[in-house]
Amino acid sequence: MRRSILTVLFAATAGVLAACQPTEPGKPAAAPNSSPAVNASPSTPAASPSVSPSVDPKVPASAPSAKVTALEGTWPGVEGTSLTVTRNGDKYKVDIKNLDKTETFEGTAVGDTIQFTRKGKLETIKFATGEETGMKWLQAEKNCVVITKGSEGYCKK
Repeated sequence: MRRSILTVLFAATAGVLAACQPTEPGKPAAAPNSSPAVNASPSTPAASPSVSPSVDPKVPASAPSAKVTALEGTWPGVEGTSLTVTRNGDKYKVDIKNLDKTETFEGTAVGDTIQFTRKGKLETIKFATGEETGMKWLQAEKNCVVITKGSEGYCKK
């Protein structure tokens, strides 16, 4: 009785393990005792294009996205604060003006945002609605950017 239970468990385990074996991508698993097709055409890899991709020489390799380009300019904040983003080659000059001073940072376009480092912390300038800035006095605005939710939001009218 023990041998038959062990035999059944062993057979079931072998079946489960065999079913878990990965097959090569793009090839269906072969049925047992089947022979290969006689006139099967060789498969061609889909990843090798017949023509190499072309690059438009007029567009620089570091061309920013349209959203990043739209981040450029001066963004007024509350109580005399502002954010000014200026493109400088493939980098961005980020000026943040508050009541006491103006700080300048060097930023880089990453996706649809501009990232810069301030006091050892990576900061991001991204588009937002007034509500997404987390600042109650900007709630009704639609064309905004935010750096720190709740304390650093800027909106254009």
